[in-house]
Amino acid sequence: MIDGDLDTLISALMNNTRREILRRLILEESYALEISRSVGISQQAINKQLDLLERANLISAVGMIPSSEGARRKVYRPTNFSTLVTDYSRNFIEVKRYEIRFENSDDSSTETAEPSKLIHDLEKVNSDLEKLMKERVSLLKKKDGIIGALHNHISNLEAGSLEKNILWEYVDSADPEGTARKFNVTPSYVMGVVETYLH
Repeated sequence: MIDGDLDTLISALMNNTRREILRRLILEESYALEISRSVGISQQAINKQLDLLERANLISAVGMIPSSEGARRKVYRPTNFSTLVTDYSRNFIEVKRYEIRFENSDDSSTETAEPSKLIHDLEKVNSDLEKLMKERVSLLKKKDGIIGALHNHISNLEAGSLEKNILWEYVDSADPEGTARKFNVTPSYVMGVVETYLH
């Protein structure tokens, strides 16, 4: 299930221009006119994209700077870093966002390292991430099989349509509160249905 915040975030990241603006801001805080010049798009179009990125909480204004070309410029920087994981399988679809927090990270060792060591470290991290992804895919195949078996079991139950829909949603999301909101019932009702038919 995709909530409104995730919809906004995904929509913001789906646009190549907005991703290019984010790449620019990751390298250096900047303002609309400067971004416009580096990206090669009108300032008016950049302002529109900056507004959308700000609404998606991917950037924030950090102050104003004077300009010799007119009004003061609003300066932006990227915020709310995260990783998005989308699983689209035979028996389920799921999108999750995991925040990446940097406030307590210690980067002193990497800041003083030689570039050749940093390249080596980067290659190692990329390799480790690739291994983790392969392990993750293997687990997702198992999850898909389990959910598929549960879907079949629920389909064959002698239960009402509301109960079946609650069970399917609960199995897919493992979220009693979200399931309760979707069907306008209480979480305890959801768990009662689960206890009755799946235990």
